[in-house]
Amino acid sequence: MDGSAPQLTPGAEPVSSDPSTGEPRIQELARTALWVAAMRALETEREKPLFRDPFARRLAGPDFVEEIRRHYRGDRAMPPAIEVRTRWLDDQIALALGRGIRQVVILAAGMDARAYRLAWPGDTRLFELDHAEVLRDKEAKLADVTPRCDRRTVSIDLDADWPTALREQGLSPNAPILWLAEGLLVYLPEDLVRRILRQIDATSPPGSVLLADIVGRSLLSSSRSRQLHELANQFGTDQPEELLQAIGWTPHVHTTAVTGQQMGRWPYPVHPRGTPGVPQSYLVHGLKP
Repeated sequence: MDGSAPQLTPGAEPVSSDPSTGEPRIQELARTALWVAAMRALETEREKPLFRDPFARRLAGPDFVEEIRRHYRGDRAMPPAIEVRTRWLDDQIALALGRGIRQVVILAAGMDARAYRLAWPGDTRLFELDHAEVLRDKEAKLADVTPRCDRRTVSIDLDADWPTALREQGLSPNAPILWLAEGLLVYLPEDLVRRILRQIDATSPPGSVLLADIVGRSLLSSSRSRQLHELANQFGTDQPEELLQAIGWTPHVHTTAVTGQQMGRWPYPVHPRGTPGVPQSYLVHGLKP
């Protein structure tokens, strides 16, 4: 988000937290996954969409898509951050595949339909991590659709030993891995974010890539994001480079606003990083040397 863009952070919806663990409740995170799918459905139905997700309406549910359409219009209209993020990730995935990466891991996959909608090389192995009920819901909705890659699911919480679970499902430690952390980190406490990054590093051979979106602290502290303050453990930083440098990875960081402007879809003023009073969010590419 940038300039005078209103309200919510990209990829996040207000959710409350379990008072005993401090972690967002699973049911509300599942609803957030449906919300993102609904936003993708609405983008797909535009005259000139940034991407096409033919499964998004089915995954979100037609009634929910229309509810979201009615809610986010007029003065409630949101910046196209989810749309820009989705297209940027699709493009970065294609580049990684072009460089020969054939292992992909989607953390907190939610209603992500990339296994079904992207053109994967035939030898691609894609792992989706999420809670069992979320994965079951998606598979039930797409029961008549065949994934376009070797899709494998891992039902596990990110606070558990998910690297071991991935290896048990066939993730190879000897070939580069493409990691996706989309619409995730804002929901986690900082110590868990850093632990996950260390686990990614320990699991990844050289040449591996991490793609993530990072919400700026400038955005989380902005009055335009008041609704997000219901999140007990939201994470944000305006120095996303430091997160990757801390684990020895090479970062490349873009603001969502500049990326959206380059795509011809950002309707707000775009300001340089660090401009006082301007909230920012970031799209991050990390490479393990």
